[in-house]
Amino acid sequence: MTALQPVLAVAVLSPMAAALAVGLRVVLGDDRPSERWVTSVIAAGLTLSVLGDLGVIGVFTGLVGPRIAGEIEFGDWLRLGDFVIPGVIQLDRVSVTLALFSSTLTALIARFSRTYLHKEPGYIRFFVLLGVFATGTQLVALAGALELFFAGWELIGIASALFIGFFHERDEPIRSSVRAFATYRLSDAGLLIATVATFELLGSARFSALEHAGELPPAESTMLALLFLLSAMGKSAQLPFSGWLPRAMEGPTPSSALFYGAVSIHAGVFLMLRVWPVLAVSPIARGVGVAVGLATAIYAATVARVHTDAKGALAHATLAQVGLILAEICLGWTTLALAHLLGHALLRLGQYLKAPNMIHDTHRVGHSHPGHGWIARVAPRLAARIYATALHRGRLDDLIDAIFAPVLAMARALDRADRWIRGQASLEGRR
Repeated sequence: MTALQPVLAVAVLSPMAAALAVGLRVVLGDDRPSERWVTSVIAAGLTLSVLGDLGVIGVFTGLVGPRIAGEIEFGDWLRLGDFVIPGVIQLDRVSVTLALFSSTLTALIARFSRTYLHKEPGYIRFFVLLGVFATGTQLVALAGALELFFAGWELIGIASALFIGFFHERDEPIRSSVRAFATYRLSDAGLLIATVATFELLGSARFSALEHAGELPPAESTMLALLFLLSAMGKSAQLPFSGWLPRAMEGPTPSSALFYGAVSIHAGVFLMLRVWPVLAVSPIARGVGVAVGLATAIYAATVARVHTDAKGALAHATLAQVGLILAEICLGWTTLALAHLLGHALLRLGQYLKAPNMIHDTHRVGHSHPGHGWIARVAPRLAARIYATALHRGRLDDLIDAIFAPVLAMARALDRADRWIRGQASLEGRR
């Protein structure tokens, strides 16, 4: 065991340990813990995570002891016959950067939320979810294998859905939470299938095994790349899965800032950075990624210019930049994409936190009207059509609802039939 392994364990697991401590106190304790105690425990876990990431950065750069990079082994997480899930951490410039970045932002949001959510009925729930989310981001950032990455991916998704439905006494947050969770399930299915396919095709789901993607037949490497792209599109709300992001603004402002301005919304494009060796050998998938990213950027920028709600306008402005980041990655500009990701996350974090008191941020994002600008002067009818389309977000949600309406109707019919059959069986049993 190297000296770095305990530091990595602290960086990844301390937020989850703090969340479990608070949860156990709530479940097993005789009284409700105070806000001060809850905040102290979660803050301790998040601070340890930041300090652990700083230690990892020091070792990775050689500032503390001999430089260590590459894969750090923690043994086998799970073994089922020939299938092994390795507990492996990957240290490179991308992983350590995102790990420290996300842990620092989460700790800052925790401090902000201590005042913002004071006396809120869901105060304890918020901070427990924050600890779960922090461990999820550390796993996503530092995982050296797709299986471990998927575990962090799921923790982020669960925390995100629960944050959106945080104000569960109202109907709209619950509907928005279910919609986001359903979108996540689709993207998770893509990542899960890609993980299994990677193991079958390359013999391992480690990220280092993806370096051999060029040895695969073009059809197989393209299939893998498209599955990863599907996962990223759902998690980062790219077209046609963009509808859930503006709905996610139903959650508390601090979680909106952290999830949909800074960290969670960028998880999909971060996945693209991690699986770049597969993208590099698949021109078709890269072309699709560029097209999706640019289409999302154009669509979201258009909607943001006419949106009258501050958080909604910021949500679409965020989508536009994430779309550009996806296009940059698929064009091979990975260093630019990483810098763009970090800078954009910092900008949006501040804007989301200011949104409740700074409504005029909507105008900074680019609120406009078809009566202004060169399009209106050259083609006023076209400008009016663009404005109407943008105002209704291209009716994208209506289109998706129409596509899935027959599936939902069939599911309801099967559920009613199942209940009727069970009822008949119960009556027969009583006779």
